[in-house]
Amino acid sequence: MFPLCVFIIAGILTIANNNNMKSFQQFLIEGSQKIQCDLDGICREVIQDESAGNEEKIKKVYKDSKGFPTIAHGHLIGPNSKNVLGKVIKDSNRVNKILAGQDAVTSDEAMGILKVDVEERLPKLKKLIPSFESQSPELQAKLYSEYHRGMLQQSPLSVQKFNKGDYEGFATNYVKAKDYTESKKAGTGIYKRMDRLVTAVRTEPERQKKRQQSSQQTTQAPQSPSTSQTPPSR
Repeated sequence: MFPLCVFIIAGILTIANNNNMKSFQQFLIEGSQKIQCDLDGICREVIQDESAGNEEKIKKVYKDSKGFPTIAHGHLIGPNSKNVLGKVIKDSNRVNKILAGQDAVTSDEAMGILKVDVEERLPKLKKLIPSFESQSPELQAKLYSEYHRGMLQQSPLSVQKFNKGDYEGFATNYVKAKDYTESKKAGTGIYKRMDRLVTAVRTEPERQKKRQQSSQQTTQAPQSPSTSQTPPSR
């Protein structure tokens, strides 16, 4: 029995190692048939902004705050939607029914659609914000959420200021957008998520400072004196 167990475990580890160099933990997660999506908090942020409290509603085609047909966690239905949903749902007939509002996605499928959206859009966001990867996970998540909604790329002056390191200029200009004033007047949630991004941008220098200090402390931490191995003299 023992040699057989060893052989099975060794086989699983070999498969996991060959599966695009994925960790054993990632291999087990994917093997559980559950679609996982948590890229540094990005997916959590999008879910909070797009669908918190509406987990059942988003399973079928619905209209967003601007009246555009949407499904899952803020996936705006368009020419590429069949392709996106098709990467998660292999039954093309069912995909057509879902997009026609005649069927619903499951919670796992909604997460899968979000994962596809994030993986496809993230490289474009990194091109728009070259310093994206050097920002804190908190700011990354909020930047992506606004990019996911389509607002960030519609504010080139704000992006320009951000890329120049003018965080206060970004914050001041970003809330001048028509989306912000109309949302605040109507009492919708859009202005609140814009405020969250602005707050994260304004507080980013402090987070970066703390991270740098923490890194320096780790680097400069005194080494504990080694214990002498010389036996005591008699």
